Amino acid sequence: MKIVEKMKIYKCLALFLGLLAGLTSAAQQANTAFRLLEMEQYNQAKQLYIRNLNAAQGAMDWFYLGKIYAIQQNADSAKYCFAKVSELDSKNPLSLVGQGMVEYMSGNQAQAQLTLEKSQRAAISYRDVNAMTEIAAARYLAGDTLKWQITLELASEIDKKNPRPYIIGGNLYTLMGEASGKSHFYGLASGRYHQALYLQPDNAEALTRLSAIDIRILNYDDAETMLRKVIKADSLYLPALKNMGELMYTLGRYREASEFYSKYMQLAEYTDKDLVRYVNILFLNKQYALAGEYINKVLKVNPANPVMLRLKGYTSYELNQNKEGLDAMKKFFALRAGADAGKLLATDFEYYGKLLARSGSDSLAVLNLQKSIEMDAEKNSLLEDIAKLYEKMKRYPEAIQYYEKLVEAKNENVPSIIFFNMGKDLLLLADRAKETSDSLLRPAYLQKSVTAFSKVVDMSPASYLGYQWRARALAALDPESTQGSAKPDYEKALEMLELKNEPKKYSSDLIEAYRYLGYFHYLQYDAVKKNGDADAREKSKNESLAYWQKVLLLDPNNDIAKQAIAALK
Repeated sequence: MKIVEKMKIYKCLALFLGLLAGLTSAAQQANTAFRLLEMEQYNQAKQLYIRNLNAAQGAMDWFYLGKIYAIQQNADSAKYCFAKVSELDSKNPLSLVGQGMVEYMSGNQAQAQLTLEKSQRAAISYRDVNAMTEIAAARYLAGDTLKWQITLELASEIDKKNPRPYIIGGNLYTLMGEASGKSHFYGLASGRYHQALYLQPDNAEALTRLSAIDIRILNYDDAETMLRKVIKADSLYLPALKNMGELMYTLGRYREASEFYSKYMQLAEYTDKDLVRYVNILFLNKQYALAGEYINKVLKVNPANPVMLRLKGYTSYELNQNKEGLDAMKKFFALRAGADAGKLLATDFEYYGKLLARSGSDSLAVLNLQKSIEMDAEKNSLLEDIAKLYEKMKRYPEAIQYYEKLVEAKNENVPSIIFFNMGKDLLLLADRAKETSDSLLRPAYLQKSVTAFSKVVDMSPASYLGYQWRARALAALDPESTQGSAKPDYEKALEMLELKNEPKKYSSDLIEAYRYLGYFHYLQYDAVKKNGDADAREKSKNESLAYWQKVLLLDPNNDIAKQAIAALK
């Protein structure tokens, strides 16, 4: 195994090594440093240890400083610190642990195992539980599965009331589960944490680590209970804040996720993975501006970070920063070309399509939105976006097709606006058909339009629009108004419009209805004039006049109304 790979493994082990109180060497600062190590605040812990070294030159401080350097993959500094441990206190079991780690990092695994055996004998002699847990972790690193378990069993025999061997055991089993993907290791880890909590019910690390396993197995209620217990006792315990943020994220409680993760990010030495998660949470909580700030910080250092470019595109769209978003998505798709195309998400095509639509690239926008739906059928709301793009391009048959797909996909959950838009497109298509070879299809388009607007009327009976537009479709089917099929709908629309008492706002719709009804009654007047029914004739005349006069009140220069009135008089 290469040194770099070994360092990566040791970085994982950093979550578990050391941290017992009762050690000497500038005690208060040392305990603070242990605490910082537990919470993975390595740089701060390193500073305290260096300060302690200047004050006391303690062997144990050198050991933990060496461990931090190992965590940070600085092998040479780690070796130097471990060598200082042996120099200062050769009988201390930790000096042998440090020596064993130097041998291991140098590639001398066989000698490292011998040194760790020697260290264990010394630790047992001194009844040093802390050293035993360090030895167990070192043996895990060396791949000696059986011996690290035995070491922890011996440690628990030395001090039966100390929860630390069980916590370390749980942590190491967790690592084994993560490395192998085998769930039974998490079960073993859970058992160890429960043993630790039996000895110390309020142990923050055990509760926090156990909560992570419960989250993994979907036992969310117990996980939340444990984490809230930890945070109540210590509101700044960073691992618990992070886990609670993860839990809230998993549960879709993004506001709470943001609150916990925000506190963690303010205090922690966070990783790139933490940053990505936080930005995702901010995005889902609609904190787009703050998400953008973190994204820009990363891209300033690493402008080719694909994850951040993706999120830059997403957040820019939500912030209406369309040019920035489009540039980011273009770079992102370029980075995901070829072999990485399999890493693309449906949401990537969705946001890229929406950004393209805003830029006026309608055809390309449609292609990307279609791809998003192909990848994830649950994104059927994009069918409406595609329909609207086709409307914009005046491609009404395609627009209608996608509205129909949306109706089919959403079943009973289709809003009335979808049927309204479909009806309008059918009217436009019918109007276009008058001038083309599709004229024979015009009645069918109009009838389908009537059907669509009838759905609007059924779903939104308190709105005049369904009646007004159905009346238009019916009037188009009866251009001479001989049947008067549009009359009931125009009358209903007028009834609703006049109640609004806003004639200026609705003048065009009012005039349209008045004109239709004025003309309809004029035809009735003309028909009755021929059969000699004077009463019916007078009634039709007055009704027609009343509607045409209403037109003139709204539009005094309306020539058609003037001509109609003149003819009636």
